[in-house]
Formats: sequence, C-alpha cells, structure tokens
Amino acid sequence: MRSIPVLFVATAFAVAACSDASDTSVAIGRLVRADKPATLRLADATRFEWDRVVIFEPYTSRARACGVLGVQADECQRTVPFESMDDGEMSLAFMAQGRVVRYVRHSRANGDFVPVPAVQPLSRDEAVFRIVPFETMANGRTLIRLVKK
Repeated sequence: MRSIPVLFVATAFAVAACSDASDTSVAIGRLVRADKPATLRLADATRFEWDRVVIFEPYTSRARACGVLGVQADECQRTVPFESMDDGEMSLAFMAQGRVVRYVRHSRANGDFVPVPAVQPLSRDEAVFRIVPFETMANGRTLIRLVKK
C-alpha cells in the first residue's frame, strides 16, 4: 500500500479550508437574493460546525482580530490568515467551543453587515439578520444591508 505524501494531505486541507471560506460569502449572497427573503440565518450559509461568530468591520487588522478572539501571538497569523484591506470586504470568525474554526473573507456585495452588531460574539441562534435592500447600483444590482434582529 502506498503512503500519501504529507505535503499532499496538508495542501488538500488548506484548499478545503479556503474553499469553505469563499463558499460561505457566496452562500450568504445567494440566500439574501433568493426569492426576496425577510431574514438571513447565518447558520444556513455554512457547511461546518460552529457555535459563535464574530463579525469584523472592513480594515480590521490581524492584531485587533486576534485580540478580540483571544488568539495568542504565536498562533495569530495561522488563525487569522488575512487582513481586510479595502472597504468592500470584511471578516467573519466562526468559533466552536471557544476556538476559531473558520476565519472567512466576506464581500460586502454579498450582504453588508456594517454597522456590525455592538454585542459580540453572537451565538448560532442569535446570528439572524433582517435583509434590507438599500441601494441599487448602476449595473442594476441591489446592495443588501444585513441588520441584526
């Protein structure tokens, strides 16, 4: 029986984690535009287990995110693999049993959580948002604001 190289396995896990991250933002966008729903349950946009979420504004630094999440300095870059560097993206940190299980880049074009909820983290059951269309772009696409219920 052949052994699978460790690098191949590590790469496969990294690709899966990135795929889930991108898929979460896209899934949020699909849900908020599907047949004029009134609310978004964030749990419906994920395919992994989590019990709490922290929503970070655009331009949140890695150091600030790690501080809020309680991540130690030596684990910070691994746990928070990117910083929001423009107005069009924000970050969602999904946690399970006190540990970050996914740190997701989220495009505000898929639903805008700004202003972020004042009280965080939100439990899985609390992560429910009203869907509020607020601006139609020149291309005809409507921007959606997601307001905590």
